Amino acid sequence: MKLDNTITQTTSGLFTPVAIGFIQNSIQMMIPWLIVMFVVILTDLISGIRKSIKLGVEVSPSTAFRETMGKMVTYFSWVIMVCLLDVAMGGETTAAKWGCLLVIAIEGGSIVSNILKPYGVEISLKGILRVIFMRSPLNASQEEAEQVIRDKKIEQIRKKEHEKWNHKSKKGHGTKERK
Repeated sequence: MKLDNTITQTTSGLFTPVAIGFIQNSIQMMIPWLIVMFVVILTDLISGIRKSIKLGVEVSPSTAFRETMGKMVTYFSWVIMVCLLDVAMGGETTAAKWGCLLVIAIEGGSIVSNILKPYGVEISLKGILRVIFMRSPLNASQEEAEQVIRDKKIEQIRKKEHEKWNHKSKKGHGTKERK
């Protein structure tokens, strides 16, 4: 039994400094990105509230914060994962930077979309692709490109937002939908 205890203590004694160094390096890399993620998510929340007010969509604060907290958990987990991965790879990669910039781009698209929706501009990946196809050798029609921005879009956007948030608030209060 004396040998087992010695092996355990030796292994723990060797592993602990390595683990502490790894965690310290990871935390040093994570903190700036976590702050940036927090600011981007907060900006998305504020722009979403502004969009709802301008479109006249009633959104309960609990629903808005629940959605934001879900994003925060997902994005913070992503940041932690890519930072740990980057440190584990010896810091020679830019996995953390590109992983975090991907999240910022996704949220940036959401922020821009929230700002423009009350003006009838609905930005979607599909719409962006239409414009790209129109400008590319594929020569999409002008009508397809005009579908990105239309005055009639405001009512369609308002209806989608009402359906989205009314569905979520009903779901959040424990009511079941009947088919």
